[in-house]
Amino acid sequence: MNGHRRFLMTGIKRGFENKVTYYETKRNCSEIVNGKTHILFLHFGLPRTEFYAKDFLKKSAAIYYQIPKKIEKFLPSGLIVNEKVRTCIEKYGESCRIDELLNSFADRVRICLNTLVPEFKSITCSYAFLFDEPSIEQEILEVARSGCDHIVAAPLYAHFSCAYSGFLLNEIERVLNFYTVPAIVDGKEVHYKRILPNSSNSFHVSALHRWNSHPVVSERSYNSKEYRRSVWSACERVMNGLNDRLLWRLGFYNAWDQWDLPVRESIEVQTKRLAAELPVKSQIAIVPITSLFPDFNTLSVIPSITQLTGKSLVIQPERDNTVLLQGVVEVIKNHLLGRRNVQLRGRCHWCTNKHCKQMRIMFDDS
Repeated sequence: MNGHRRFLMTGIKRGFENKVTYYETKRNCSEIVNGKTHILFLHFGLPRTEFYAKDFLKKSAAIYYQIPKKIEKFLPSGLIVNEKVRTCIEKYGESCRIDELLNSFADRVRICLNTLVPEFKSITCSYAFLFDEPSIEQEILEVARSGCDHIVAAPLYAHFSCAYSGFLLNEIERVLNFYTVPAIVDGKEVHYKRILPNSSNSFHVSALHRWNSHPVVSERSYNSKEYRRSVWSACERVMNGLNDRLLWRLGFYNAWDQWDLPVRESIEVQTKRLAAELPVKSQIAIVPITSLFPDFNTLSVIPSITQLTGKSLVIQPERDNTVLLQGVVEVIKNHLLGRRNVQLRGRCHWCTNKHCKQMRIMFDDS
């Protein structure tokens, strides 16, 4: 019994120590950095051919299902590309490339921010991909060596999840920990203030992570309830803006890079339920609430799911949506002016990624 009690007390103590790590420096607002600021938009990227898709899917499957590196090489890449992926690539070839779209988006955000908050001197924007070029490592090093005072990492996914936004921020943390060192303030390491060795460059780093096709399968083991609440809240705010005049339901699906497994509250089920409540000639609008830009899911996966119903219409994300632009600019502006994001302080259940804890410490001032 004594040994069991000691084990429990040690576990409880460790839990409180972890909690203190995330909450002891909590402040009402973030530190405002008035200087040269760079916004770095992060995205996984989209493969252009079946050849790139095999490598992309192999790596992304290892991320979603937390497959160890030693086992990752045994994934059967030759069997990964199926008919669903081939159709996605075909549809993607008929639309605008993701790099062209993000280049235009980043430039428009830059113009708006320099108009709204001129006190931050010159605000620049760029984008980087996890599985494509420019890579996150390449872009973050280029920005760090340019003499920037503040780097804001912004994953381009609508809701935070460990398998998407979290992993992109983990990559930022890995690169910064490898190439830079934390500043020392009052004898303590301040991880969100980074110094580039053998140079005079130092900068503040923060994350803007509250903006992913729904990873319902991969998130089932850790934080799925929190993710669902986040998406549900977004739907409620959208419908409230329409004065709650329309019936709505939240449906989920397997994304293009996920296995076709059974999904609770799927789009098919929710569409049938809505159709039963509507007049005969009514149409159902399918809105990809978690997609900020056109992607494989909005171009191919969701239309293929809904085409059998005959009463559904998929509302594609617009390429140059002024409302989205204004909203993103407003969120970035508030972040630069010190508004805090506390969502990163929650911990993932059953997460085995060793970078997660360090990432949360590094972005503690976000």
